[in-house]
Amino acid sequence: MLLQTFPKSQFDILFENSKDFVFFMEKDGEDYRYIHLNKSSIELLSDKVIGKTVAEVMKDRDCETITSNYHKAVEKMEQVSYQDYIYVLSEVKKYETTVIPVFDGGRTYVLAQTKEIAFARDIEDKYLFMRSIFSNTFLSTVLVSNEGRLLEANPQFLEEFNLDMNEVRFKNLFELDFIENPDQLRNYLEDAYKGNGLTSKILTLIDKHETLRSFTATFSPLLQGETVVAVFMILQDVTQLILQEKELRTTSNGLSNFQYAINSVAEIIIMDRNCKVLEVNDRFVQQMGFTREELIGNSLEMIDSRTHSKEFFDDIFALVEKGEVWRGEICNRTKNGAPYWADTTFIPFFDENGDIIQYINVYYDISEKKRMLTELRNIEHMFKLITENTNDLIVVTNEDGIILYVSDAYTEKLGYERKDLLGQFYTAVLTSESKETWSDELESMAERKNSKIDLIHQAKNGQKFWAECNYTVVQDYIRNRGMQIIMVAREINDRKEKENQLSFLAFHDSLTQLPNRRYLHKEFPRIVEISNISSESLAVLYVDGDNFKNVNDQFGHDVGDEFIIQFGRALMRSVRANDLVVRMGGDEFAIILTGLVRDNIKRKQQVNQIIERINQNLQQGWMISKQLFAPTASIGVAFYPDHGVSLEKLLSSSDKALYNVKASSKNNYTIYSPELL
Repeated sequence: MLLQTFPKSQFDILFENSKDFVFFMEKDGEDYRYIHLNKSSIELLSDKVIGKTVAEVMKDRDCETITSNYHKAVEKMEQVSYQDYIYVLSEVKKYETTVIPVFDGGRTYVLAQTKEIAFARDIEDKYLFMRSIFSNTFLSTVLVSNEGRLLEANPQFLEEFNLDMNEVRFKNLFELDFIENPDQLRNYLEDAYKGNGLTSKILTLIDKHETLRSFTATFSPLLQGETVVAVFMILQDVTQLILQEKELRTTSNGLSNFQYAINSVAEIIIMDRNCKVLEVNDRFVQQMGFTREELIGNSLEMIDSRTHSKEFFDDIFALVEKGEVWRGEICNRTKNGAPYWADTTFIPFFDENGDIIQYINVYYDISEKKRMLTELRNIEHMFKLITENTNDLIVVTNEDGIILYVSDAYTEKLGYERKDLLGQFYTAVLTSESKETWSDELESMAERKNSKIDLIHQAKNGQKFWAECNYTVVQDYIRNRGMQIIMVAREINDRKEKENQLSFLAFHDSLTQLPNRRYLHKEFPRIVEISNISSESLAVLYVDGDNFKNVNDQFGHDVGDEFIIQFGRALMRSVRANDLVVRMGGDEFAIILTGLVRDNIKRKQQVNQIIERINQNLQQGWMISKQLFAPTASIGVAFYPDHGVSLEKLLSSSDKALYNVKASSKNNYTIYSPELL
């Protein structure tokens, strides 16, 4: 039996630490039963699924997808791979599963390995900048991927067909219930995928009331480079118009009835055989700005916008003279010269002999749709201008800090491809010290809405740079909840370098570059806190160079300055890495020894060893202007917490001990005691 030759222990050796989801399953009729799961799969489904079938564990839709591909691998007796999308918590994940059939002893098994793969979101990024146009329009708008999946839809569309965006996003459009004729829609989309824009195509859809409705559809391909990545659809409800056109063909007095019925929804012109205007309805008069007297008896040349060629109109009349109905988009002009785009139906009418006696033009105003398409193109153009030509680093994240969009300047500066950043946490491009700063900012960001923050970024090659990030928090329109953070950043390395220089000068001695008294006051509370946590002691050594005045008097201040520098370096060589050497002024230095035990005898031994190293390094001396200097030093010592708990008290105590040394012998050290008062 295969379970003996491929036991759980061997399965774990192969797949236990794999980040992919790995399943070993046995065929059970038309279903498959879980036998072995690796750690990632158990975290996803739990170990309770072992022994159960796919139908018992998965939803119907997922079960059908899984079992159909497993069947395919078994029937073909070869490896099969398939891809699927999952929409979880407003995020899209794309998975690829490899299925390997295994046959043993008359039993059939499959080994399935599922891994997450990158999912291109460029078209969603574009929709982020376009969507505001369609939020309140009466037109239904839909964005469809080049795979036929529904990417976005505006509120009007969702309301028309009672859809939840979170449920239908990334589903195959042709599998949704409101599509009456999938083949017809598929043909239109396939044409648009070739880069062809389509207008005034009739679609029949089923609305939320289970009612068939007719729409004119415009298909606009969205290009990325030379590739169509999605198609933007705009739908107009023309149900009433279509119904009334049908009634016109079946009613003996259809002309008058049709004119009366659609007078409130469309503009109508009735023309004779020579295209002279016989009648117009009130809507046409109101829309075009002409009086009825100005129109009747004249030809349509008076409303010609000169947008279309003579050949365009010749083709229309060639068609209707054959007795056929023409439908398309025509741009007319109003009396004041404004363009008026109309979805136009050109209908011939016949006498009892079958000869054309009249034409009816039915105009449905689509100027708003044309304006929207123009604005859509302008937004795309503006989007490219901004993102491709600005030096600012632009990034958009959701409220969790997951990157939704990055500009070209951003990817170029960081050295990543856009696909490497989209869907990643923004902290992925920050240094460790800035990750915490950004996380704290996210927690309180919703309250501020607008602010700025300085963050250290790390490029793909490891290079770090400071950026001043100005951000704005906006509502996430797509999900109707949550928020998005739009951030514009600029590199500020030069400014930060100057700030660091000023900060260094404020807390360090300008001659020796050692920390100064101000730095000691700032850091001492932290040093004490660490000492208390570890139940350790500190020592404050007040160090004074012996006979330093003679160096200045005999060799001058330049040599004296170099002497102080070398004196400080000798002290630095004598102490440990976690100790602190501070120049207090002149030839006086303070040394903070950390990590000392609190046992008095052992502590004195620790301090004595360090003071011996100080004396040895000073005795080795150094050359200045061909002159050897080997100074000595007097040192006063005070212990924390024995001789004080404040910095001022410890410095005072060690200074008194130093004074005692200077008054007696020099080149020695004394530990503070109350008797020195």
